[in-house]
Amino acid sequence: MKFLKSFIYGSIPYFFLKLFKIQSQNIQFYEYIKNYGYSRHLFLFRHEYRNFKVDVFFDESKNLHYVIHKDKKLYFRNGLTTEKIERMYKALVMEQDVRSTHRYLDTLDEIIGKTFLDIGSAEGLTSLDVIESAKKVYLFECDNGWIEALKATFEPWKMKVCIINKYINSFNDDNNQTLDDFLKDKSKDGLFLKMDIEGFEREALAGSTNLFSTANAFSYAICAYHLPDDEKIISSFLNQCESPYNIQRGYFDHKYRSIVFRSMPKQIAG
Repeated sequence: MKFLKSFIYGSIPYFFLKLFKIQSQNIQFYEYIKNYGYSRHLFLFRHEYRNFKVDVFFDESKNLHYVIHKDKKLYFRNGLTTEKIERMYKALVMEQDVRSTHRYLDTLDEIIGKTFLDIGSAEGLTSLDVIESAKKVYLFECDNGWIEALKATFEPWKMKVCIINKYINSFNDDNNQTLDDFLKDKSKDGLFLKMDIEGFEREALAGSTNLFSTANAFSYAICAYHLPDDEKIISSFLNQCESPYNIQRGYFDHKYRSIVFRSMPKQIAG
């Protein structure tokens, strides 16, 4: 099956482009699949992680597995095998490699003294990366299965971390909250927003109009590859709010497409 996928999604389009569209930006991705194997979310350095060793430990006091991430314990939810945790952690680290178009940050200097809003935190790896640099961290995770693990991971920093077990959405009720409502009694200056919520980014943005239109020193990284029209919807929203951005593009699901929208300082827009 792996060979077949590499042939269909790598060799065939690679040789087609070599013959008819030698200038195509996709040719490098198809050549990589041909040489190293298929992946939906493709990083051109993926082969470098093949021998990346991941040790999974078990904390009996918390009844949770964890890995050591940059000298800190990163806990995982119950129900995952050690093999699944190894694969998941390796993928997470690859996503945030400085060469990845899926990365949310280029350097931790972007977070120093800021409030980090981690929308779709899951295991919380990015928040753990920034925990020493950020002034405050809010982790938004709607999946109850991750809450116990997040509490375990961020226990050493519980005075500066708040975990919100809700959906960030375009309306407010017991299980949903808009960002505008969440921030109504908080400072909107010096925020960094990371949003990766499996295609629900548009609903979350619809409830964030005031934030994107008025906040000062506001930075963000918004994923835009889950749905086919994500780029159109998200760019339209940001343009309407006059919020300048760059787009990190890469290969995902057989196409070269937008992956993450990154904010630009307004004074250098254009």
